[in-house]
Amino acid sequence: MMTLMTIAAWAGEVTFDFASVEGLQAMGINAPAQSSGVNLTDVGTITVDGVGLTAVDGSTETRVWNSQGSYTLRIYVGGSITLAVESGSITGVTINAANTSNFDLLANVGNYTVAGNVGTWTGSAASVTFSHTTTKNAQIASIVVTTSTEPPTDGPGDDPDPVDPNITKLDSLANIEALDDGTEFQFTTEAFVQYQWQNYLWLMQLDAEGYAYATMVYGNVGRTYQIGAIVPAGWTGVKTTYKGLVEVTDPTHFNNATGMVQDMYTEPFNMTGYMSYIEPDHYENMRVKFNGITLSDIDASGNFTITSNEEDENGNAITVTMAGYNKFGIDYPTIDPTEKYNIDGMVTIYNNNYQLYPIMIEEAPGTRLWKVTYDGLQGNMKIADSLYVVMPLVDNQILVTDNAEQILVDTYAEWGYTWYQDWYPTWIALDCGDNAELYNTILGMQVLAPNTVKGEVVDVETNPRMILGSTPTGINDPDFTNYHTYSYNLTYGKIQAFGNELGEATGRYKLIGGEPYLCSAQDTVQVRLDFSLNPELQSTLVEGERYDMMSVFKINEEWDSDVTYYAPTKLRKAPVMKMKKMPSLKVDTTDPDYYTNYTIMPVSASVVTGVSNVNAAKQVTNVTYINTLGVQSTTPFRGVNIVVTHFDDGTRTVTKLVK
Repeated sequence: MMTLMTIAAWAGEVTFDFASVEGLQAMGINAPAQSSGVNLTDVGTITVDGVGLTAVDGSTETRVWNSQGSYTLRIYVGGSITLAVESGSITGVTINAANTSNFDLLANVGNYTVAGNVGTWTGSAASVTFSHTTTKNAQIASIVVTTSTEPPTDGPGDDPDPVDPNITKLDSLANIEALDDGTEFQFTTEAFVQYQWQNYLWLMQLDAEGYAYATMVYGNVGRTYQIGAIVPAGWTGVKTTYKGLVEVTDPTHFNNATGMVQDMYTEPFNMTGYMSYIEPDHYENMRVKFNGITLSDIDASGNFTITSNEEDENGNAITVTMAGYNKFGIDYPTIDPTEKYNIDGMVTIYNNNYQLYPIMIEEAPGTRLWKVTYDGLQGNMKIADSLYVVMPLVDNQILVTDNAEQILVDTYAEWGYTWYQDWYPTWIALDCGDNAELYNTILGMQVLAPNTVKGEVVDVETNPRMILGSTPTGINDPDFTNYHTYSYNLTYGKIQAFGNELGEATGRYKLIGGEPYLCSAQDTVQVRLDFSLNPELQSTLVEGERYDMMSVFKINEEWDSDVTYYAPTKLRKAPVMKMKKMPSLKVDTTDPDYYTNYTIMPVSASVVTGVSNVNAAKQVTNVTYINTLGVQSTTPFRGVNIVVTHFDDGTRTVTKLVK
């Protein structure tokens, strides 16, 4: 009778309750104080009714944690817990999650599945280990263990190898394609999981030189794997070709994963700009991503077309398309044919045509304005920055700027290299065409919200502008005070401005052949003036006088890269950009007449005066107000004003005022 009572005490269900003080006390654990924990590795083996629980630390100690009075068992990346019995077997484990967001565990034996906030393990083992392999931490409320007096039938190795030794052996996924259809084989090395969906399992393998080879297994492998799980050697399958796609069918002897590869190996191949390489280079059964592509021709079944604008091997522009099919039944965003999208999915072949099964489709983030100019980007896009509305230009165009003083250089972000760098504002004109309502609406805004300025960027080689395709969203920015501008002194023969840049030009006003020019002291530099932005200003200027002119700079024609000056957009992705306030396009030139390709459009002008006492405090000498029509006054206009404040040391600030 005593023997039967002892068996009954541990044959059945055993609960490890981590969510209550009483449950912790039953395990011999004192409930930790607020925002603190008890490390299970310090406690040692916790035994409840014949079932032992031990822990291994990961990136942080495996521990019971108290967060605002809520107790949970937390297993961190690389950590694990092991449940074990001295006799009999464990036949079932139910793990109840306290937080499902990181509820990712891997069992070393048996079969483990997750539905909602409950993980269920089945099998027959003397011990089972649950490890946490993904980001952050797994948070567990309780664990219920089912035991049996029967001896275990499973072990960490799972299935023995019953395969006929005469079966074809393969040690590389690359060799599957060469097999005759119908050939049964056994795989003798490890591979890892790219993706799994229902009866589809995509595997990958890296050779000694780092080259990747992939295959797709179709059929029930009897296991649910995490992405990155290492599938041990010994599984078998049959080489099959289905509608042009090489795949493995009739899978058997797939065992539990033996570990995980590093996250970097599970990232999809970034094929942005290289869609044309997919077909000839055999990327089928690989997970890839494309950024900034367009989607079209979507039908009720989820079929669509991906379009990528690329360059061929000779640098010529080409348009490449690929079909897509919603194999996995993901939720599509609302597709806008004028938008750009990022897409991640599996490359496959159907009826001898390449297709993409999307895992994720999301609207692509906008492009930073500095990259538009720096990389010479053209075409349809949206701008990721807040854009400050500066002033109207001619032809229903409006000057805006990101007003940047610093940028995040993320050209090499995928390699883990990003850095902040001092920079200078980028300027662009928004072209409203003949839409007077759009023009007036934008002029009434202070700041345009990120990712709402959309349209076609053109003329990046001269005066960058965006032909707007929709009305952006306006926001107020109470912290905005000054536009950061650059000064160009013609005395030194240097302009080096972007097209459509607002900046200051210093020089001597002179009429040459009846036409207005701003010149250097000895007239060796002569730049044409255009008073279209402030027609009344010219009548206030005195010939021969030296002026500081707040102006918009225009580039008349594309720079001739065959001579001496290379257009700023020809500077492609410099790997190192360290100089303080070094706009990459403000480059020097040896062409003695390069400045003739500029036109200066003054908004305001002030006489350049000397400073008698450089140590004296700065005093305001005068303030000029310019309205949206370019009219200048000493008093503010109603509505939007560009305010130029002049100081006695020759400096000035440019601000915006809405009165």
